[in-house]
Amino acid sequence: MRIVQIGAYPVSSDCIGGGVEASVYGLAQEQSLAHEVHVFDVPRIGGRKAVDKEGSVIVHRFCNTGKRQYQTARQVASMAQEICELRPDVCHVHGTGLFSWMMFRTLKSQGQKMIVTVHGLIRVEKRNQLKKHITAKRLFQCLYQSRVERRFLTHLPLAIVDTEYVRGMVSRYPIRKKPVMYVVPQGIDEDFFLMKCATDSSVILSVGAIGSRKGHLLTLRAFELLREEGVDARLVIVGTVAEQAYLEQLQAALANSKFRESVQLYTNLPVENLKQLYKEAHLFVLHSEEESQGIVFAEAMATGLPIVSTHVGGIPYVVMSRKNGLLTRYGDVKAFADAMACLMTDRNKWMGMSDASRELAQDYHWSVISEKILRIYHTVVEIN
Repeated sequence: MRIVQIGAYPVSSDCIGGGVEASVYGLAQEQSLAHEVHVFDVPRIGGRKAVDKEGSVIVHRFCNTGKRQYQTARQVASMAQEICELRPDVCHVHGTGLFSWMMFRTLKSQGQKMIVTVHGLIRVEKRNQLKKHITAKRLFQCLYQSRVERRFLTHLPLAIVDTEYVRGMVSRYPIRKKPVMYVVPQGIDEDFFLMKCATDSSVILSVGAIGSRKGHLLTLRAFELLREEGVDARLVIVGTVAEQAYLEQLQAALANSKFRESVQLYTNLPVENLKQLYKEAHLFVLHSEEESQGIVFAEAMATGLPIVSTHVGGIPYVVMSRKNGLLTRYGDVKAFADAMACLMTDRNKWMGMSDASRELAQDYHWSVISEKILRIYHTVVEIN
């Protein structure tokens, strides 16, 4: 089968961002073991026009000649032409933004067989940002991008969603006709299943984009409470920079913390370095405001790490509270600190949850995920 994946793809396999980027990369690499796979990366500001080969995956890269992200749409026509020339069996679009909508609409009009993965809803993310800080720019982005997403979903007959949470959000979306949805989670790299976390360690690891949505400032506050309670621990925060202003707030909070010597912050860390941190960690934490799934949870689980996180979004569909982790209410820093203390001090509970994490992680192996998605591709081909 000749497959075209359309979505953000890492500039380098040494540093893979989370979310869509990690999903497209992992799926393409797995599918390329038995199929011909082309990835059409989202045009990047300051990028280059090139065709690269990474393993067996052929990556088509494009340059956004404008100065704004929305100007990637200028490249849609030429990208669609190149895709059609490949004569793919199926095209898989990732995301529900303007670029994804235009690619879907253009390729569909040219007779291509299409499937779309909804990686959470832009409407929810933008609305949460607007609630925190209302500006004219954020209000415009929320209204415009929500309108694009609504139109996209209205014309979408089939969709892949990563959790029942996302399926529920799409089902409640104010559109006349809902798409038929397949629930298939995002997978994780084989290497995580071959690694083992530290059974005796004081390291608490938090991995997530450096932005308000991931709640690193709240994690830091909870860690400070944990240390004040006398629990010996170190906190390591890792993430790509999503919001420069939030990074600066986090750095300032670290500088003023009396436990700053026990906290390390890494940004844009190479994948191999990140994997080493998973091996050294004893507990994984993330005080998220909202997640559609959270690939990092599956990565942590595969290494045997118990999880402390928040009972929001798709997290409860990945982390089974009191089985392989503890979930607290978002914003409840004291409860979050108590959950961390429990798993850092109760060895029997830690061992039971560690075993459960490794068992539950098997559902997120890319070979399992890819097989499910390939069956969906065959359905798409048959009904078009």
